[in-house]
Amino acid sequence: MISLECDNKGSTKANIHTSWLRTCPRENPNEDKCFRKFFEGCFPALATGIPEIGVNGFEPLHIDQVSVQKGSGNLILAGGFQNLVIRGPSNATVKRAVLDLEKKILNFELEIPLLRIRAKYNLNGHILVLPLVGNGDVRLALKDVKTAVYTKISLRNAPEEVIHIDDMKVTFNVGSMRIHLHNLFNGNEILAASINSFLNQNGNDVIAELRPDLEKGLADIFHGLWNNVFSKIPLKLWLV
Repeated sequence: MISLECDNKGSTKANIHTSWLRTCPRENPNEDKCFRKFFEGCFPALATGIPEIGVNGFEPLHIDQVSVQKGSGNLILAGGFQNLVIRGPSNATVKRAVLDLEKKILNFELEIPLLRIRAKYNLNGHILVLPLVGNGDVRLALKDVKTAVYTKISLRNAPEEVIHIDDMKVTFNVGSMRIHLHNLFNGNEILAASINSFLNQNGNDVIAELRPDLEKGLADIFHGLWNNVFSKIPLKLWLV
């Protein structure tokens, strides 16, 4: 693990006791896919957390809320999901990762075989001609998730030089979805079964309709998560 200590002048001393923290050439961190390997190598450690430098584990990933506001087309919904617990992110494969300090970009693409999500939901609206009203527990399974993250970065001294993500955009695609909403229509099991069946039969269409809201919510969440990680790993430890 990494342990960081501050001296009397506020500088950081680092002791490295881990195999995952590889170094890359600062002039060209993408040489021989070095940055991609560095990024992928971080995942197992980040999943469980690195308490020595104040980085909490992200497996499972906890998200307070994802809002939904869709008011046109085949899907009209208001509300969202709360207290999300997401399992599976740590199984991601990094398909691409590029760092360019001159152009100030850090982009990466992930593939995740399966995400299992438990949450609370509160939704009110229509899907096609069917009403959808309820609040309660929801379970989702998203298979073959492909995510691309595009960022604009800057370098900051905190007190030592670190990467800071200034702006982030997230896009994703889902191979298939299974969902079950409990307590639809105040527990009317017949109506609930119809809606859940419809959602599962048309999962890709539902995801497509919700994608703008979900991508914005994910960008907000990942923005804070990755800034927390990069702020704790000074560049001098891995860019040489």
